[in-house]
Amino acid sequence: MGKGAPDGWTYFNAHGIAFAVPKDWRRTATADLPPGVLAAAHLDEHGTQIADVEVLTRKPPTPKGYKLTAKPSTPFKMGGHLSTEVNYAFLSKTDGLPRRVTEVTTKTASGRPVVVLITASGKGAGSWVDTMYRIANSIQIGTIGKGNLVKT
Repeated sequence: MGKGAPDGWTYFNAHGIAFAVPKDWRRTATADLPPGVLAAAHLDEHGTQIADVEVLTRKPPTPKGYKLTAKPSTPFKMGGHLSTEVNYAFLSKTDGLPRRVTEVTTKTASGRPVVVLITASGKGAGSWVDTMYRIANSIQIGTIGKGNLVKT
């Protein structure tokens, strides 16, 4: 984890943690963030959100769906903090569409617990595995400055 993003990706800072997404993803405006979300970005296709990433200050709600698979990681260190990653896929009870989710639980530079939630939705959700892995791999503890340098 934390090895950085591919060339051309955009970094977002979220109060002591940073993540990167492909250039065609859009930042969710701060005014539009729900309570408990420090930062978010999303990808829309034909007016429908098909993928997103959020930095949450709390554990996300349990998904309403049929869980198909869950793969937890071995705990690892990120920025000196013990962290975990869980990947799972399920069929949503809400709209019947498949979802793929990666949850990275860690702490910000100040020690605040956060969950980085990366989600892909719809029939093509399975094709997002590599991008989701790259987003998770881009997570940095600290703030990204000029030249994508991490400041803690």
